[in-house]
Amino acid sequence: MKRFWMRSLTGQWITLMLLALALSQVLFLAIYRGDQLRTVFLLRRDEFLARAASVARLLDAAEPTLHPGILDAANTVAVRYWVGSRPEGDPLAWEEQARARLMESTRPPPADDLPLQAGVKWETLPLEEWKGGSPAMLVHLPDWNGFGLATEIGEGRWLNAVYAKPGSPVGPPGSYYVSMAITAVLLCVVTALIANRVGRPLRRLTDAAEKLGRGEETDPLPEDGADDIRRTATAFNRMQSRLKRYVEDRTGMMAAISHDLRTPITSLRLQAEFVSDDETRDKLVATLDEMKAITEASLAFAREEAASEATRSVDMEALLESLCEDLSQLGWEVEFVGSEAMPWRCRPDSLRRALRNVIENAVRYGGEATVSMKLGANALEIFVDDDGPGISEADRERVFAPFVRLESSRNRATGGTGLGLPIARTILRNHGGDLVLANRKEGGLRAVLHLPRD
Repeated sequence: MKRFWMRSLTGQWITLMLLALALSQVLFLAIYRGDQLRTVFLLRRDEFLARAASVARLLDAAEPTLHPGILDAANTVAVRYWVGSRPEGDPLAWEEQARARLMESTRPPPADDLPLQAGVKWETLPLEEWKGGSPAMLVHLPDWNGFGLATEIGEGRWLNAVYAKPGSPVGPPGSYYVSMAITAVLLCVVTALIANRVGRPLRRLTDAAEKLGRGEETDPLPEDGADDIRRTATAFNRMQSRLKRYVEDRTGMMAAISHDLRTPITSLRLQAEFVSDDETRDKLVATLDEMKAITEASLAFAREEAASEATRSVDMEALLESLCEDLSQLGWEVEFVGSEAMPWRCRPDSLRRALRNVIENAVRYGGEATVSMKLGANALEIFVDDDGPGISEADRERVFAPFVRLESSRNRATGGTGLGLPIARTILRNHGGDLVLANRKEGGLRAVLHLPRD
């Protein structure tokens, strides 16, 4: 699951889309909240002023004996009216009186919700806002989420009104969150479809590149889809065609040279037979035989490279066992330490040749060879151990150069053409793997053939 969300194209796109949606909604809610608070504030203020103006006009028109009843009828849980003297310049004392009035309600707000607010000031209402007839003063009470008002109603008497409704406005309705969830689901589905449309040709490209890197035949990629994808597929197909043509040209040239050398070498060998000096004749013949062996090995390798072998699944345990048995019947000291059946996709003929080269090399210079294998998490490793003198660290890579034979630790007289290990490594690398050499602690050399899983 972590790999899907953090590393897959679909997971990353869905994550980015959901983050973008969440960020946009946070900004929307911030703007919505500000607009909501401002709208509610203006609505409450206008309603409060309109109700207070109506009460003021009603008191002004009614007999004084009716004022208490009018005030009781106008009072609500959030609004309280009373008649008193003109408020002082500092509204703090007026706030204490207004708080006491609010606490007289049948459902008074908690006292902690009505803290006294120092620093607020009375402001004179303009006539276009106040319709009560006589001048009025208004004070904003932010902590109470309300207002205070005082207006003269005659004979030194003032109508006082306070509105307080602690608590913030409610948030978005439930339908908003439902629509958010539906939007998120739709975004995930659409993003997954888009990512799959983009990712499918990328997966095809990845598979084709893996097969091409292992020397397998691959069909040209379909050149369709978006322009970027189509151009990528076209470039890959051109690269595949050029690589194939380049390898075929090199292999063909190598085969042609090796084939053409056979005739002059044979001619020289026939002429060497007529040399009268035995020692000189033997040296010439040995040199020509060595040249012929190198030419034959090069020609065989070129022919094998030119032949296209299909990749298929084989039992690696059976392949190794049969190869070791064949070599044992030829008199080679080869032992296979088997484990269990191991199906593996490879090009078995070329891999068999690489294994044979490594095993023969181990027997030729180490006296005997022990073959085993181990399956790892992502690869199969085949070990070929011998009891020979080993190879110095400086020469472990040099022996993979064509026609290189080590005289210091390997007997040149019993050596081959110097193409066995280079050919084996080339075949392993065409499978996407590698061939490495390492000296064993108990003595001898270990060749490790690394074959990655498909």
